[in-house]
Amino acid sequence: MKNDPSGPVVIPKYHRKFLWFKSRHLWLFTTLMLYLLMVPLIEQILPRTRAILDLFILLVLVAAAYTVINRKRTFIIALLMLMAGLVFLFGDYHWHDNKILILSCISYVGFLGIVIASILREVLTLKEVSFDTISGALNGYLLMGLMWGFAFQAVEAAWPGSFNITNEATKVAGLYAHGTQMPELFYFSFVTITTTGYGDVTPLSAIAGQLAITESVVGQFYMVVLVARLVSLQTMGAKKKDR
Repeated sequence: MKNDPSGPVVIPKYHRKFLWFKSRHLWLFTTLMLYLLMVPLIEQILPRTRAILDLFILLVLVAAAYTVINRKRTFIIALLMLMAGLVFLFGDYHWHDNKILILSCISYVGFLGIVIASILREVLTLKEVSFDTISGALNGYLLMGLMWGFAFQAVEAAWPGSFNITNEATKVAGLYAHGTQMPELFYFSFVTITTTGYGDVTPLSAIAGQLAITESVVGQFYMVVLVARLVSLQTMGAKKKDR
């Protein structure tokens, strides 16, 4: 209970639990972790289970759209981009046309770009560090890996042979990731953004190489700037408490 001039106020027991359900960044982080951890396991146990794997990536994209639902204009634009990507994807299932696949990937890149920009804006303008803030920062980083993965897909569909993909990379990435797209390029994207560089997938064309370099540089800047911002917020919060 809390003292109030008008009388005692009872705080509902479910209040704190409800905050977890309202945490948009937490929902997205959970679906991203499920995608990254469960998809390889499902692929290992049930190879070529297309519908299940599609469901996982769809959940990630829907959760990503949910993070910007409080910004009406941004949400509408992001939703339109997402719907366009899904329409083009279904068209690619039917016609198996690289042009449709390129349009689908471009739509996803635009959608994820809007979501990442919105997440960054929210995280960088917050006045204090919370679990939701940290979840949002991690989500932005992981979504960047997905976004560049779709960009690599578009490049490979437009100019086949832009990447050299070894058999080892195919085994590690799995047989299937999303639609008719190549899981090796999503794998390559996350290897690139973390600057791991195994060398089992390498860019061969100029545009593929430039995209890989850009992802690596942006990924490093993202981590440096974001960590500095979170540390400064935490320090400022600690100083205020001391005062």
